[in-house]
Amino acid sequence: MLTRDATVAYRPEARVSTLAISKDGRISVWSEGEGIVFLSKIRNDELDDDLLFWKADGRVTGTIISNNSIFVLDEIFGINCLNSQLETVWKKEIEGGGFEFKELKDKIAVVDSLGRLHIVTKQGDIIPIDEDYSSISMMEVFSENIITAHENGEVRLFDGTKTIWRRPQRGEIGESITHIGNVFVDKLVIGREGYALVPGDEEALEIEIWDYSKNNLILRKDIDSRLISSTTSDRSLVLGFSNGEVSRIKLDSNGFLEKEMTSITQSGYPVKNLQYYSNQIIFSSWFFVYGVLENGDIWKVEHQGIPEFIQISRNGDVCLFAGEDQNDWTSPEPIGRISLNSDLIEIDDSELTQWFSEQSNSNNEYSDDFYSQQVISSHLSKDEIAELSKSDFNNLEESIDDLIGALNFSNNNEPESNIYGTLEIDSEELLSQLDDEMEKAAMLPEQTILDELNSVVDEIQIPIANAGDDLKIFSSDGNTAIVTLDATSSFDPQGRIEKWSWLDGSGKEISNLAKLNVRLNIGTFRFELRICDSDGNWSSDFLSVKVVKEV
Repeated sequence: MLTRDATVAYRPEARVSTLAISKDGRISVWSEGEGIVFLSKIRNDELDDDLLFWKADGRVTGTIISNNSIFVLDEIFGINCLNSQLETVWKKEIEGGGFEFKELKDKIAVVDSLGRLHIVTKQGDIIPIDEDYSSISMMEVFSENIITAHENGEVRLFDGTKTIWRRPQRGEIGESITHIGNVFVDKLVIGREGYALVPGDEEALEIEIWDYSKNNLILRKDIDSRLISSTTSDRSLVLGFSNGEVSRIKLDSNGFLEKEMTSITQSGYPVKNLQYYSNQIIFSSWFFVYGVLENGDIWKVEHQGIPEFIQISRNGDVCLFAGEDQNDWTSPEPIGRISLNSDLIEIDDSELTQWFSEQSNSNNEYSDDFYSQQVISSHLSKDEIAELSKSDFNNLEESIDDLIGALNFSNNNEPESNIYGTLEIDSEELLSQLDDEMEKAAMLPEQTILDELNSVVDEIQIPIANAGDDLKIFSSDGNTAIVTLDATSSFDPQGRIEKWSWLDGSGKEISNLAKLNVRLNIGTFRFELRICDSDGNWSSDFLSVKVVKEV
């Protein structure tokens, strides 16, 4: 089996929703989870560990790197233009939020979540569209033209100011467009599915190739599977199908497309991310990234997830790919990296997973149980315990002695519950203490109680979450470091913060304490702090922690 040397470029902490790379391959940008955008730079051919991150208003649906600008589309607000430090340059709201966008020379074509087309300049200005462009199901761009497929089967070509070509809908009861793409200079390839008129009849699957400059249908061909991707090589149109077939239609000596379609390879699963780079046909299918060389040799790289994104630098030296295994119970899959110009390697199929199967930074410990006095000794060394005993964090036990007494939960040798995680509660003692507190409340002066009840807050003020400054921590043992997450600087003008929540990069809650210690492996990690007051008002803040080896 031929393959390429693959490495882990980055280990995201949540599902990757977009991926982009600069033309020179020096900058990569991706988004994770609910709107976190990361940027990494390559210096001296090595990945920079100093990641930058920025939070969008909603889940990110697109990222574009154009010269020194980063364009981010999210499903809530619209477009944000950032610089190479992920600082906001401008932002433009798109009504309905953003579904997808494509880059033109000096503009950006945007489809909102309602299927409407918008044109935005790279300076942030909206260009009015006089025609009705709605119900868009698919969009592609080439040169300064925009191809749109609509839910009713119509296909249009828009030059930025007006429609210059239109393919009418076909079929008695409708059709759907499965793919649209550009073929060389003035031709379009369209995959269509015609709906069957009689239940049980076969639906019509076809390829159409149009010369839009002459409004001429060059080729219409029946196919056995849906056309879902296409690209062009030097002398042929390459097509990818939902049954895993990769085929080509060649150009003849006069530059015309031949009528016959020949098979290149069969992967067995839908062909996606079909591209032509460095004299190779690149595509993804199932859990693999494939490459087909001009001599017919085929190589493949296995990924831990199903690759949804493949981004390649102009010269092919950097190829990033990302995807997920669609299993909510597994950790996020890594972003892989290969070079399309490296030497091919002959290995056994069983070795394809080695590059992502190595031990990852997945053993970070940050559960509330980790910090309880009863189990902390099983995680920390004696020196670490001695150091932590000097901190204010250990005073937590002293501050809740009364509650421990009421719950009959002590550190003596009395028998504990047989069910792990439960407490043996002395209900009589607990009720007795509650009665004492109620008697004390009854003895308060009546006016004091009325003053409390009649106190009015003129304006509801939202609490301000403060996760602290970003941290860079040196690991004394070269592998891990203990880091304090401290939210005690958070502020509520009314002093009514009731809930605290720390979340890791995957969105999983790791603690509901205001202050806690976590042990982290070498690497860069992101945490989110959320606080909520008694009125239900909440706010959040983010913290980046980088753990490095001590030099």
